[in-house]
Amino acid sequence: MKSEQSFKLEVLPAKLPKQELICTHWFHADCLAVYYNVPVWSEEHWTILKNYFRNYASHGLNMLLTPVFTPPLDTAVGGERPTTQLVGVKVSGKKYTFDFSKLERWIDLAQAQGIRYFEISHLFTQWGVAFCPKIIATVKGKEKRIFGWDTSSTSEEYRSFLDAFLPELTAFLKAKKLQKRTYFHCSDEPALDHIENYRKAAEILRKHLKGFKICDALSNVEFYKTGLITTPIPSEYHVDEFVKEGVSPLWTYYCCGQVNKVSNRFLHMPSSRNRILGTLLYRYNIEGFLQWGFNFYYSQQSRFPIDPYQVLDSDYAFPAGDAFMVYPGKDGNPVDSLHYEVFFHGLQDLQALRLLESKIGREKTVALLDKLSPGGVMTMEEYPRGEEAFLNLRKKINDQIRKAFS
Repeated sequence: MKSEQSFKLEVLPAKLPKQELICTHWFHADCLAVYYNVPVWSEEHWTILKNYFRNYASHGLNMLLTPVFTPPLDTAVGGERPTTQLVGVKVSGKKYTFDFSKLERWIDLAQAQGIRYFEISHLFTQWGVAFCPKIIATVKGKEKRIFGWDTSSTSEEYRSFLDAFLPELTAFLKAKKLQKRTYFHCSDEPALDHIENYRKAAEILRKHLKGFKICDALSNVEFYKTGLITTPIPSEYHVDEFVKEGVSPLWTYYCCGQVNKVSNRFLHMPSSRNRILGTLLYRYNIEGFLQWGFNFYYSQQSRFPIDPYQVLDSDYAFPAGDAFMVYPGKDGNPVDSLHYEVFFHGLQDLQALRLLESKIGREKTVALLDKLSPGGVMTMEEYPRGEEAFLNLRKKINDQIRKAFS
């Protein structure tokens, strides 16, 4: 039986500008090595990384989590993730020496695929700033873990290590002309009762990171008000609190906790709720966006690997769709998910709004969005909902672009 479908395609008389939002979805190099059963930093691993970097950049993602040391993220206390450490460390007595050759290969490969920004993996543990990341070093000719869960974040030993490491790392990054395109992390998602630990850790970093930006996902505005961080990344629920404090540049993030009203990419949500994020990022004039799971193929706290084709929720831990955007495909190539493609369309909506702004100005562009929003003001929790309302919003934007460029 033969069937035909037809549709009308209109090409607007303008070209979308370059994707300028700094956008990162945390890239987990160890998950690829484990899933494809290849040694970390083997040539097979580098080939797979290249494929995933290319796909990452082709979807508008332009900032890459870079594991100078194995990232202390989503790891059970006392547990370990496979070592993915780009910086070689050698200990001779009390002296440290560093090898940046793998880090340089990572950066060069990523830039060749179109990635522009780099975020250095966190230098203190998640949810408390209490301990150190796992760091492997060569000691007397043998590899040995020299820091980890058994080392306090404020220990003199680790402080001395950072005093040796950070000046050499920053010199390397400056030689690569990456000073303005590299961001550092202290600790992920500290709560208010961790503020003293965070202060002590941040003091160590600030001592060596003049001219570099330090950013962290945290939603208590006190961290910003007390001067502990200049680039906070609050969740969508807390963005307005940071706007009131005049935070600039402004970033935001979402993860498993942002379930009510705000935009997210969970599989149970309609695609319009995923895609609206790009429009919201424009409305808030946000510089950067972060999400934690580009390809996290483990259970919660990295206790064991999962099959992402069978387990979508990290073993009943997170809403399906939170932990990864791509599936691991054949021959070391990623397979795009639907919510990944929809997110990319949202970034294109953001670019369309910036295109319109270039002709009619930001004030009129924002007024258009507010006019189409419930209550007359578009916010993280109040925006056009549902497919029909969203497509009408994009149609209005297109109408204005056509008018402005005709």
